[in-house]
Amino acid sequence: QWKQLENLYFREKKFAVEVHDPRRISVSRRTFGQSGLVVQTWYANTSLIKSIWVMAISQHQFYLDRKQSKAKIPSARSLDDIAMDLTEMGTPKVSKLVTLEAKNQLIMASNGSLISSGSQDSEVSEEQKKEKIMELKKKEKLLQEKLLQKVEELKKICLREAELTGKMPKEYPLGAGEEPPQVRRRVGTAFKLDDNLLPSEEDPTLQDLESNFIIHQKLVEAAKKLASEPDLCKNVKKKRKQEYADAVKKLQEIENSINEYRIKCGKKPTQKSTLALPGERIP
Repeated sequence: QWKQLENLYFREKKFAVEVHDPRRISVSRRTFGQSGLVVQTWYANTSLIKSIWVMAISQHQFYLDRKQSKAKIPSARSLDDIAMDLTEMGTPKVSKLVTLEAKNQLIMASNGSLISSGSQDSEVSEEQKKEKIMELKKKEKLLQEKLLQKVEELKKICLREAELTGKMPKEYPLGAGEEPPQVRRRVGTAFKLDDNLLPSEEDPTLQDLESNFIIHQKLVEAAKKLASEPDLCKNVKKKRKQEYADAVKKLQEIENSINEYRIKCGKKPTQKSTLALPGERIP
């Protein structure tokens, strides 16, 4: 009977009806005590289970509306009057049931459940609902903060990739109406000196001159890369060409110092700068 109904709910492919049966006394996990609660369960596909659940709670709401109407009727009335009252009072409540927002009902997002009005678990369920909502809000806030952090990391990675490739990746996160930033490709000018490149001369003075030449040779190569970088404004391009010319001139001066020392020590002069920069005009 409807008055014995405790709850109607579905979860995925399961539809269950909880009723009070005074003939069966068992220990309930809800009340942590003796209870005559009996659960009847059926299984089917999700859409069918949900349809059955919607029809069941609508039928139960009809029972509650009819019970409420009877309580308000002081004397016997005709069936037509009762039907009219039920239609006027039941229509808005049934529409609320269909939209899963009926009064005195608790409907979860992942499943459907009806807790009857006047149920002994109503107050407990309301407290559980409030605690669950607060817990979900905290989780949502933590997830939003983590998402913002990851978005910033992704922006940094995309900017770094754009500096290396000269093209902004499509994964760069953009807000509504936001334009991607303009990034100029970074020219790689870093270099590493290999210990094997350094000459092993017994004369420490000549050793220092040769080491200085090798280091400055790398600086000339870096200055050349910067000077040949595309998409530069006129002033910057002119300045970098001048810096490159000065670096080449300095390299030649170091080689001249080496050759002067080698001649002084009775050794043959070299032409390292000419070999290192073929086709370049050496001042």
